[in-house]
Amino acid sequence: MHSKLKKSLAFLLCFSMLLTTGAASVFCEDAPEEEAAASEEAESSDDKEDKEEEKAPRTEEEAFELMEEVDSNENLKLYMNTKENTIMLEDLKTGEKWWSNPVDLQTSNAKKGQKDELASGMTLTYASPADRATTILNSKGKGKTKMKKSGKNIEITYTFSDPGITVPVTISLEKDYMKLYVDTSAIVEENPSTVSGKLTSDLAFMTTFGAAGLEEEGYFVIPDGSGAIINFNNGKTGLKTYAGKVYGRDITAVKTQKQATTQKVNLPMYGIVKGNSAMMVVADKGDTCATINSYVSNQNNTDYNSTYFDFELRTQDEYLMGGESSPLKVFEKRGILIPEIELRYYPISKDDQSEVDYTDIAERYRDYLVNEKGVEDKDLTDKNSLYLDIYGATLKKESIAGLPVTVKQPVTTFATTKYILECLNGMGVDDMVVAYNNYNDDNIGEKIADSFNPSSKLGGKSKYNALSEYASANNIALFPVVDNQQFKTGNGYWNMTNTSIRVSNAYAQIPVFDLAHGIENKYYKSLSLFTPASYDRAFGKLIKSYNKKNVTNFSFGSLSNTIYGDYGKKAVSRENAKGIVQGIYSSAKQTGSVLSDNPAAYVLPYTDYITNVPLCSSKFDIFDADIPLYQMVLHGVTPYSCTAVNGDADLDIASLMAIASGSNIGFDMVGTEASELKDTKLDKYFYGYYANWVNEAAGLYRLADDVLSPAADSSIVSYTVSEDENEITTVYDNGYTTVVDLDARTIKADGKTYKLTDYIGEEVIGE
Repeated sequence: MHSKLKKSLAFLLCFSMLLTTGAASVFCEDAPEEEAAASEEAESSDDKEDKEEEKAPRTEEEAFELMEEVDSNENLKLYMNTKENTIMLEDLKTGEKWWSNPVDLQTSNAKKGQKDELASGMTLTYASPADRATTILNSKGKGKTKMKKSGKNIEITYTFSDPGITVPVTISLEKDYMKLYVDTSAIVEENPSTVSGKLTSDLAFMTTFGAAGLEEEGYFVIPDGSGAIINFNNGKTGLKTYAGKVYGRDITAVKTQKQATTQKVNLPMYGIVKGNSAMMVVADKGDTCATINSYVSNQNNTDYNSTYFDFELRTQDEYLMGGESSPLKVFEKRGILIPEIELRYYPISKDDQSEVDYTDIAERYRDYLVNEKGVEDKDLTDKNSLYLDIYGATLKKESIAGLPVTVKQPVTTFATTKYILECLNGMGVDDMVVAYNNYNDDNIGEKIADSFNPSSKLGGKSKYNALSEYASANNIALFPVVDNQQFKTGNGYWNMTNTSIRVSNAYAQIPVFDLAHGIENKYYKSLSLFTPASYDRAFGKLIKSYNKKNVTNFSFGSLSNTIYGDYGKKAVSRENAKGIVQGIYSSAKQTGSVLSDNPAAYVLPYTDYITNVPLCSSKFDIFDADIPLYQMVLHGVTPYSCTAVNGDADLDIASLMAIASGSNIGFDMVGTEASELKDTKLDKYFYGYYANWVNEAAGLYRLADDVLSPAADSSIVSYTVSEDENEITTVYDNGYTTVVDLDARTIKADGKTYKLTDYIGEEVIGE
């Protein structure tokens, strides 16, 4: 009776409420508005409930009491809470506890849905090909999580009933890191091949691991370009969150307009720094499909700052149908081509428990590369080089007998290149690394080059041999560069059979964009994107040809930093392509030396010299400062140069920044005046005429040699910038220190002061 009475009273109450709002509303046909209003009312109700339920913040100690120990070693302890589905990693050196989710969510400004996201262990994005749409679900709100201890491991199963997707995850403790592992072949999808099937698109794990609250101080270390930091709670709430695709986007998805120019993320890692503790997170497997995401408090209406990896397991593309203004999405429909995902979480602290910073993150990643990835720690004692990028020839349209004809035009002949090197050598430059681009007839003609073939337009084999002999006799490492990623039909390679296929099933054709308007420049024909399935054939023949001609220096241009797939019948994922590229570099390394252009991490084990390392990040608004993270990782291990300082708007500042980051100096040079480069693809090197730069190149080499040689084989242990950003102090592990003053244009080192004007002339400053 009591139950019936309660139901009757509830009915009468609801009925009276409806009458007060007007009887007509009961029969209103505008259902969506009613549903929206009900939704808003429910949301408001949730907010009230949240406020009513808000308690004092749960302390870390209270949360720890609910944890169960899973495994431990001399460095770390791993815990879990099966009721709340949380993980905790304890650094035994400092006692710092790293939580998979914030322990005090009840104090967050987030609404219920956002709290579910913060409390989730995994976020799933699934694709609905029939609807050409994607949906995002988190394991707390729309999924089920089953966590259990299995031996010394934690096994977690995430189940999403609506799309019919199940994802198993294993978490384990290693000697000095925690490992999260996913075998993607164990992911279950219901009816993925049917029209109505749902496909796993993206997975993100523990998106709030190590998240920092409103009162915490610290920052994230982001490997964007040279590197950047994002301070916790930096107040940049109205700006876009950061999303950096590791190794750059897959360029098979060709854009109709030029994308914003940004730096690449060449290292699959990020760092979290909190006082005397830090965490380095590395995507050890699945890195080719990873994206680094970062946000600060109140960017997403929460009190937290967080950085995490997202993994794209199926590529998507867009295309326009006739008459349509909005592009349609299409998804990769075959099975998941990324075999494994592995995240490693490395706690970092010092024995004396002093504060750590981004140099400690760089040191730990350097150790990871050397000890686990096979990067050679070279002997670079007193080593300093001048790096040159020289450009041989290009295509240019000319009028012959009144007809437009495309011809090969020499820009820097072999004889001119030899003369440039002789000039520099005579000015005291006794150590050079030279990348000779566009030396090969096939590459000049924009075809695939699979043999050593010095162009007759540049002087032929005899002149090249004379250049090579001079280089060998004068401590100059000469690298003839072959770049085979974009091509025209010819030399046995055809755009119908050797071009990468997009997810939309179209050929990947790469246009040249107009610099002013960002749209396709019809003056140039699009080039085909060379399929990774044909890499072994082309580069294998090229390496054999080099070996036959006793050429032992290899450089493969953009192959070192640009990775993409082929989504046609060949089914080559970015992960497959990475393995192919590593095989090519390994073969080259076995027979000679390798120069890599701003290389991605997976190329570093096969690299002897690095060129064109950026001096800055992409300068996104969310960043608070640039740091030379890439340089700190590699200094004293592999020699590197900066991007060409003569291509910078301010030569002197670029040169000083390069020296502050321990970098060798780089220059671009061509053998002709800017007017000769007009209407060619080398016109962007209009500034590079060698006669204008040999004096400055020689002077800056001498400056860098004087300042940096004492620390050439040492790692950077401190890099600090003054508050006014005019003074940079760099400390090396052998105790050597440089202080670069950007205002005074001076460098102090080992008790001496070096003036830039003493090396390159006062008239150059500020030009």
